Amino acid sequence: MGHFKVLTSFNIELDFEIAEFHKRLFAWMIDAVIVVIYFIIASNVFSSIATGMSDRDGTDIWAIGLLMLLPASLYPLITEITMNGQTVGKKLMGIKIVNEMGGNATLSQFIIRWMLRSSDLFMILVIFAVLAREVSLLKALGFSFCLLVTDIICVVATKKSQRLGDIAAGTLLINARTRTNLEQTVFVQTEEDYKPTYPEVMKLSDRDMNIIKTVLDNIAKRKDWSLADRTASKVQSALNIEPKHDAVTFLETLLKDYNHISTN
Repeated sequence: MGHFKVLTSFNIELDFEIAEFHKRLFAWMIDAVIVVIYFIIASNVFSSIATGMSDRDGTDIWAIGLLMLLPASLYPLITEITMNGQTVGKKLMGIKIVNEMGGNATLSQFIIRWMLRSSDLFMILVIFAVLAREVSLLKALGFSFCLLVTDIICVVATKKSQRLGDIAAGTLLINARTRTNLEQTVFVQTEEDYKPTYPEVMKLSDRDMNIIKTVLDNIAKRKDWSLADRTASKVQSALNIEPKHDAVTFLETLLKDYNHISTN
């Protein structure tokens, strides 16, 4: 299993797990089944519409056919945008698209990935060629197959297992279930009569607090107490304060103080 490290603004390295190849493959297969089911339904609907139209409406028939192709071709883009970096297949396999800093990918990054999705293009062309019985699509199939092979080689050979679209967009696939995202919420519930211990925490930014939350999650999962000490030391230096607690409690208290002061 591959890993990559992100250097935070506190000069603390956080570790992320690259999605394994078999998870990527199974996720693609699940999404492929969804697209095939859609194509079967759309094909039946298209046949019913075409039957009721005359030969003079040939242009309109093909226009309708192309419109029916749009949902299948846009499926990965729409789902990744609306499901925070996941398609149905990716969600079931527990993997997710993020940027190279471990944060959420942007709209432009999703679009670039989608424009260079050779595997989906190949699958759609195969289905369309079968349904339309178009031999002329064989050349396009050959080109998309070459791109697909190139993508597979890139995933296997590159350090971060990136395909062409990921390299161009600056994104990668990671294990979402073991992941600690720099963009995850920092919300912590506090009591109404809660009294902040370190009001200086408001000198930190939202991103800084996200990092502290990420570090705490990493500590909880890996029992890495040295990471807690290093982070607490960096924060202490940045805020110029003297902690009244151990490293972990200090960081947890900072989160509570930040939430309480921000919402009151």
